[in-house]
Amino acid sequence: MLRKNLTYIKITFWVIVLLLPIQVYSQSPDKVTENNDMYQTFLSLMNNDGNKEEFYAFAEEYLKALKNRNSHIEYFKILTNVGFYDVSHVYVPHALQTVKRLDEEMTAHNDTTLNYLLTGLKADVARMMHVTDEADSLYRVALRQVGDRDIKFAMHIHMGLAETHYLSNREEALKWSDMAIEEARQLNDYEFLSLGLGLKCFLYFMMAEADDFYKYESMLEDLRSEYQERYDAGSLGKRQAISHRFDAEIKVAHCAFNGDFAKAFELVENANTIATPNLVKFRLYAMQGTYEKSQLASRLRWWLIGLTLVYVFVYIMGRRRLMRKIWKKTDELKAALKRADDASKMKSVFIRSMSHEIRTPLNAINGFTQVLCSPAFTLTEQEKNDLRDRVSSNTDAITIIINELLEIAAGENVKLNPDELRNVCVNRVCNMAMAEAKKENVKNLELSFTTELTDDFTIKSNAETVSQILSKIIDNAMKFTDKGSVEVSANAIGRNVEISVTDTGIGIPDEKRDAIFESFVKLDDFRGGIGLGLSICRRLARTLGGNVILDPKYKNGSRFILQLPIEFGA
Repeated sequence: MLRKNLTYIKITFWVIVLLLPIQVYSQSPDKVTENNDMYQTFLSLMNNDGNKEEFYAFAEEYLKALKNRNSHIEYFKILTNVGFYDVSHVYVPHALQTVKRLDEEMTAHNDTTLNYLLTGLKADVARMMHVTDEADSLYRVALRQVGDRDIKFAMHIHMGLAETHYLSNREEALKWSDMAIEEARQLNDYEFLSLGLGLKCFLYFMMAEADDFYKYESMLEDLRSEYQERYDAGSLGKRQAISHRFDAEIKVAHCAFNGDFAKAFELVENANTIATPNLVKFRLYAMQGTYEKSQLASRLRWWLIGLTLVYVFVYIMGRRRLMRKIWKKTDELKAALKRADDASKMKSVFIRSMSHEIRTPLNAINGFTQVLCSPAFTLTEQEKNDLRDRVSSNTDAITIIINELLEIAAGENVKLNPDELRNVCVNRVCNMAMAEAKKENVKNLELSFTTELTDDFTIKSNAETVSQILSKIIDNAMKFTDKGSVEVSANAIGRNVEISVTDTGIGIPDEKRDAIFESFVKLDDFRGGIGLGLSICRRLARTLGGNVILDPKYKNGSRFILQLPIEFGA
């Protein structure tokens, strides 16, 4: 009897154990339905271009409901999505506040398994504030933290890396975007696959490659049609959706590729879902310049055809006098068209350069100032000093641009007053320029100065102007040299002093060697500056009786030579 009772006790024990997980982990059907409904509403408000106050209010309601259910993992993921919403709409103060809140609540919960969410959100904020190196580093840390536990989050990180590098490294950006699309295909998730294809369309728009843009846009349209068919048939899961994140950018790209730039700029101004409107405008200015040049060339071609027919007719009729007048008129038209073409190109280059080079630091100053002045969160002194330094750095960038514009506006007719000439110690000017360069040497380049002149060797010139020319040439060399060295050397040749600046940078193509000294000419549209530095250097050098030339024999980078007379006017 005792053995029989023990048997019943054992059976009862195992039945309780088997039933216990169901009681602990299952939710009532009402709770599951409520959770899915709230998620769908949250997703709809997040993806659609709606009222931000409505989104934030519902997000807080959803977070409160998740906390009451002790759904910590979903709670932290939804809070992270609030941060993604902040980033996509460039709400700088709220994004930083969300990062702080997520950090504090995850620390309080004492669970490090979801740290990748915080790291990924910090990377998104850094990308939004154009701190590219920090964003890249944080994204890679987040990838290591998440491993293969959350493939959706890993796909989000890959997309973030693509957006981080699309200006600086085309191949890297396309690689990360392809990885994101492949992961979305593995998930068979319409939202993330449409997001990945939209990103690919955006990348090819920013690269001005129409064929690839239309290819991926067609794939996106096919995906949306498939989704709609399954939605109408009722065969989709409750959490399936289509992302509209890049819809505005795709509409802008359509207008640009069709030559309707007025409509494209209007769409950029009216859309508030474009995260980088200034960069989109910069790409539109560049595409507009190319398009207008093509249209002008087409019109010129028809003009020449018409004039040629007139010439043949006049030649056949033997009216030589009329033929000579036509040729004269043709030359005048060609000259007028060339002047119009040059003016159009200069206008386009100037507008897109100023749009990017002034608005970018202004946006940065605005964002950092909002953070400093916002009472929503507390900053340490180190963080405040870092933000002040960033504001100061961007202010200096704007000041440099304005000074260059004022210098080029002075024109070519500026003459040096002989009374301003003094004995200028060449070695001292070079050493001072190198000292200033070392302060700005953030790339850790090897900077050196060699001279064949004695320390008391002087020339008759203007020290301030010589220093200004040399500083601009050195700054230009450092800008286009990512690794290696910049070397300054000085020697006397005949009646001149030559100061050369040699770098191991990207170099200058042979076909661009003459154009680089023209105003508003830039070899790389994605590097800083508005293309005035070398033009100003040559003009200033000529006011001193000298010149700035490019050494055509040097092939391992670039070598600029500042030539100055030892005796002014000799």
